[in-house]
Amino acid sequence: MDDRIAARPGARSVPAMLTSVPWLVVLVGAGLLAALLVFAMLSFRGTEHQAVPPPAPPLYLPTLPASPSSAAPSPTGDDPVVAVRATRSPEASPSPSASPSPSATPGVSPSAVSPSASEAPPVVLGSASGRLTARYQVVATDRDSFDAALGLDNGSAEARQWQVELSFAGNVKRAEVLSGGATVGSGGGGYVVRGTGTLGAGQATTVTVRFLRNGTGDQPGRCTVDGTACTIG
Repeated sequence: MDDRIAARPGARSVPAMLTSVPWLVVLVGAGLLAALLVFAMLSFRGTEHQAVPPPAPPLYLPTLPASPSSAAPSPTGDDPVVAVRATRSPEASPSPSASPSPSATPGVSPSAVSPSASEAPPVVLGSASGRLTARYQVVATDRDSFDAALGLDNGSAEARQWQVELSFAGNVKRAEVLSGGATVGSGGGGYVVRGTGTLGAGQATTVTVRFLRNGTGDQPGRCTVDGTACTIG
């Protein structure tokens, strides 16, 4: 018995069928290509539609109510609203400083309004001698008397009490103060002229004394001020 099975008469294999009908293969391939093309077009259009965002809803701005004093018509809902910012003119703004400067005040000098800090009250200093000195000088004379001026000068830096001691020959009998703040007394063979007050630092004064006499002579044998010799002449 033959192992091969005899083919049935009239039966055809698949390769033989494809070979005998070539247009069937072309038709199937064309259908596949068309299906792929349609699929690709649908996929591209879907992606393109997703890339475009949907349109945004319309934006409506709020409207401002009309002011009662404004004569302009109130805007409607369809008109755009324009914001206007009011500004002040520089000429209308007040001056930052309302107080007038010292130089603008009539009748008042700047130095009187704001004195300089470097200014200080003057300091009275004594003269170069640095001590109290006196000068005796005859200013008038006649037969029975003569007038002498005592000039006092406080060259120290402080107020001083003062007295001048005078010694004459026996012809001078009496003395009296004619002018100046002083008193005169006698004692110890001479005369003492004392100031009635203190003599300020750096200040000077003059006292005039009249001496009564018998005979001649008007120069003292001794003149001292606080123990220091006077200048005579």
